[in-house]
Amino acid sequence: MTRPGRPTKVRTAILVILFTLLMVAGFELVLRATYWVRNLFVGAIALPYAVGDDYGPIPPWVDGLRILVPDEHLIWRNRPSLRRTYVDIFSPVPLESERTALLRQFIPTLPESLQGNPTWEISVNSDGFRDTEFPRSKPASSFRILCIGDSWTFGANVGQEEAYPQGLRKLLRGEYPGAPIEVFNLGVLGYSSFQGLELLKRKALAWQPDLLVVGFAMNDASVSGYRDKDMPGQSETATFRTRVAQWTEHVEFYKLLRYLALLVRYQPKSTGDRLKALRDSQTGEATAEQYAEWEPWTRVSMPDYEENIGEMIRLARTNNASILLLYNSLEESPYRTSLKKLASRHNVPLIDSKAIIEEARQAIQQRLEAGLGLVDPIPLTSGEAGETVVTFRVYAGKHPVPRAIYIAGTHPRLGDLVPNTVAMHDDGTQGDQRAGDKVWTYQAALPGGTKILYTYTNSGEQKKWEGLDVPGARRFTAAEGAAHQVLPMATFGEILLKADTWHTNAAGYEMIAQAVLDSLKRDAGFRGFVGADRNDGEREGSTRHNVRE
Repeated sequence: MTRPGRPTKVRTAILVILFTLLMVAGFELVLRATYWVRNLFVGAIALPYAVGDDYGPIPPWVDGLRILVPDEHLIWRNRPSLRRTYVDIFSPVPLESERTALLRQFIPTLPESLQGNPTWEISVNSDGFRDTEFPRSKPASSFRILCIGDSWTFGANVGQEEAYPQGLRKLLRGEYPGAPIEVFNLGVLGYSSFQGLELLKRKALAWQPDLLVVGFAMNDASVSGYRDKDMPGQSETATFRTRVAQWTEHVEFYKLLRYLALLVRYQPKSTGDRLKALRDSQTGEATAEQYAEWEPWTRVSMPDYEENIGEMIRLARTNNASILLLYNSLEESPYRTSLKKLASRHNVPLIDSKAIIEEARQAIQQRLEAGLGLVDPIPLTSGEAGETVVTFRVYAGKHPVPRAIYIAGTHPRLGDLVPNTVAMHDDGTQGDQRAGDKVWTYQAALPGGTKILYTYTNSGEQKKWEGLDVPGARRFTAAEGAAHQVLPMATFGEILLKADTWHTNAAGYEMIAQAVLDSLKRDAGFRGFVGADRNDGEREGSTRHNVRE
């Protein structure tokens, strides 16, 4: 038998390689076409961050629906000329799988429990910002306000006109009709002060602002395992291996195989697992000293944060613009303290969104209690020495309660995160003020100073995470040296003035817009523009906006 020669073996190998490449290329084209067709039928999208970071592998077919795209200098930016509709999933569901199904399932349908949920739309202009198209040049007689920030400025989880820059624009038009005042929304999801400063230098200053509203803090404080300032320019110094890895991120065939491999190994985590992880994490209550230790893994260290904000203030003033600072988080943080010091040092107005939202939340809770007739003192039991008897109350509202509302928290007296075992009361006993009023009450004696994370469930099976509350942790610290502590009234399926774990809702953004307007009225440049200095606040539409000409 004649053995094939070397040329024949080479030709065979080449043919096999070519055939394999053609098959992979064909499969790649089929995948891309399939994903494209699939996404045409998507009516409303769920954002993974609306629930938390522990969602597991994200299917590759949702990549085409992302808002953000890579950027060489800014790390990422909004995808320009984008239209999307998102579904609100910060709401109760029977099972956690009903939320994850929105990402996992290939057929784009909403679970029955989420079909009536509100949706919110976004429209991104050709410059990549959630706004109408910006004019190519600035009218000589206009007053231009640029709002630079992260998802709070972008307006996460609210409609296009409910973001605070759009709300500010509406308020200004009502307050000063006819005045050529422009407001641009330059918010980008996930931005830090590093990205904000780059955006200011590379784009925003070219739009000749008269006033900047700058809102950064929440993402700067994120311990994400990398520093923002190390990210730009990586493509220029990338190794061959890194470049190959970057290239594979554009190959759908590879991404699908990787997703399937990760999915096989993925172990879903329950609500209790996530609450335990939050309890064990220190970042939510970190001190400035701890952030100094975590500097290599923090997106923007506190010294860099102060330098970035200080440079924005300097650039604004160098370019004859006023500046207003905005704290954009619902959580306490050393970055909030740092921002307060920066505002004082540079004599810059500061709007503290956290303080605004907290004050409004307390007022809403007080009105709810008064409306339910719960103004009498709560019957209280006694605890041991060093313990505080804590009263939890949750209003069921529109949600039917077939059996009971349960509490599950990170303490043995709150079930130690075993769901549907610690029942609350709506029968007028054990601290409950009035039977049958849909206000469920539970009292627990807890050691003073104990930090607690907890959630509620509604009539689920014992020891199973069923009848779930909103996908966000409720938390408090037991008072020290107090015999009793009554927590503010909660509402099942809602955390007042929160659209998700990290953001306020439309009502909160409206309050921020009003606070910005109130601050604007004290700004010398703006007062001169609208004529407030000349006529003591009286609006004279025919003359006020010509002062700067």
